[in-house]
Amino acid sequence: MTVPTTPTSPAAPAAVTPVPALRPGDTHDGFFLWGAPKAGKSGFIGALYGLSRGDDVERWTAHPKDCDDPHTQEMVLRAHEELRERRNTKTGVRDMPYRPLRLTLRKMKAGRQVGELRVALVDPAGEFSVDPTHRLSFAGKQLYRQVATSHGVLWLFEATPDGTASTPDRLLILEQLVALLEAGGSPQLELPVAICLSKIDCLAEEKRRAALANPTAALLDHLGTTSLTWFEAVCPTLRCFAVSSAGVVADKVRPIGLNEVLDWLEDQRARRVRTARTSAIRGRAFGFVKRWTAIVAKGTVLVALGGGVAFGGVRVARKLMEPTETPTEVLPPTPVVRRVSSSSATSPATATRTRESAGDVTRPTAHPASKTVVVLFDLKAERDSMRTAFEQGLAARRSGQKGSTLFRRAYVHATRIIDRGGPGSREYTAERLIRARSCVLGDLQCPRAAVSEDLTWVLVFGDDAQRRTAVRLLERIGA
Repeated sequence: MTVPTTPTSPAAPAAVTPVPALRPGDTHDGFFLWGAPKAGKSGFIGALYGLSRGDDVERWTAHPKDCDDPHTQEMVLRAHEELRERRNTKTGVRDMPYRPLRLTLRKMKAGRQVGELRVALVDPAGEFSVDPTHRLSFAGKQLYRQVATSHGVLWLFEATPDGTASTPDRLLILEQLVALLEAGGSPQLELPVAICLSKIDCLAEEKRRAALANPTAALLDHLGTTSLTWFEAVCPTLRCFAVSSAGVVADKVRPIGLNEVLDWLEDQRARRVRTARTSAIRGRAFGFVKRWTAIVAKGTVLVALGGGVAFGGVRVARKLMEPTETPTEVLPPTPVVRRVSSSSATSPATATRTRESAGDVTRPTAHPASKTVVVLFDLKAERDSMRTAFEQGLAARRSGQKGSTLFRRAYVHATRIIDRGGPGSREYTAERLIRARSCVLGDLQCPRAAVSEDLTWVLVFGDDAQRRTAVRLLERIGA
């Protein structure tokens, strides 16, 4: 079977043209274009060339002459031509790594270059994001590993033609986020993620302007509160955009909103480079101080030893010159015996004070781990109280009562436990579920965003039973 030619098909076998490794802090960034089929990923590549033909005073440009290799140049020209004709060549599913398209983007202002961004764009097939069969395959797992360790993700969602709210499979989005977390091996995705509502040229002018003015609200309407909350919880570096690769001018490529995306990516790249350089400088400074501290410490020891030897020699000489005397016997002092009344002897506090006044060096001291034991005991008590209050609330509901007071008590205990952990901790998933259930079952008037956030962590880190409960609660609150 012949593999279809796509904008990401390699011009040479992988063994001949290997894919360079992308390292953190490297100025040659690798960004993944991610999304379902027909979300506009390949169109984004063609729009980069279209930026150079815009009339904005400050804009990014990408010319074929700025491509790093002939393969990238050919793919950019092909994607631009297809975008101009409003047609799309589907990216094929492959078992081998997708070859990055490497080029340099230049930021121009009044005809003068004021910035530069080198990128390596990877455009995998959309089936890896929507088809569990491809996602769970060997190639899919390798691809998710590459995405999770890349320098950024442009996640595209296609706008509906009439602008109505879309109903994407929420659990499908959740499965992708969970797969990326597992591939990255960390509680969150430590990389910039740009969520883009693509193809906004199909919207009416009023709705298009509203999406450009407030991309977050547009994506909130498109994805729903729950899905966007998942992104916010999993991706600490997140930004929403509304874009159109083709634009609204017929037979021409006049992108909309891409300059804002590239500005944000440039800012994130600059921050990452500064962080890497700062860490390197701190490492070198620490090594320098450590070496000089060792040298000074050795010198101090030698000086102290020399002074001690000299002082000891003087003491010995003086001792030899002193006349001998008959030693005098020194008797030990008579120990003082204190009487303790029977009433005071039975008091532990009095006995302790008596031992301390007598100089008893064998008195018991606090064990170093005593504080930890107390903290663990408090945490266990909080959990027991939380579960007891929650079970009593459920029993009250079964008997026809509301049980709001009991659910409020469970909510308070769960909040105390969660607040002791770090942000994004997987440890308190059960407590988050109980807190969310207490809010819903007890009608505690909790903010829906807070309940949705708790249920997000349950869906991401909980087991199957917890996830099913969380889904039912999300449906109940309409999230």
